[in-house]
Amino acid sequence: MYCRRQMQLSFGLLLTLVFSGCAADLVPMGKPDLSGPPGFCKLDKQKKLIVTIKNGGTGNAVASSTTVEFLPEGSFPLSTPAIAAGGTSDLTPLDISAGCFNPECEFKITVDANNQIKESSETNNSADGSCLG
Repeated sequence: MYCRRQMQLSFGLLLTLVFSGCAADLVPMGKPDLSGPPGFCKLDKQKKLIVTIKNGGTGNAVASSTTVEFLPEGSFPLSTPAIAAGGTSDLTPLDISAGCFNPECEFKITVDANNQIKESSETNNSADGSCLG
């Protein structure tokens, strides 16, 4: 399998690189902005957790499953759509149980939870996070 990457050079030329061994690399992505506490606590207006997945690999990722485990509340699967190389996707917002907060809600995000995707690295598939109550 061969991958292609295109780069626009500063003087107007388009450079296309072709190489073998492309693979996806899904990772949980933390908050992109600097407002509020850092980390993986990204909430929508209804105070639901938004999980963002990034494909940092050189190959496209097929649809897979992500798991969010709230401690001690339990584990919740989320469908993860196909993500192009270099792309990101926000998953369906997830309710956080009020019982999770004591005083903060701790959780673990695991991408490609069922090992469906051949990735360039499996060591970065999980991240810990917490939200203050």
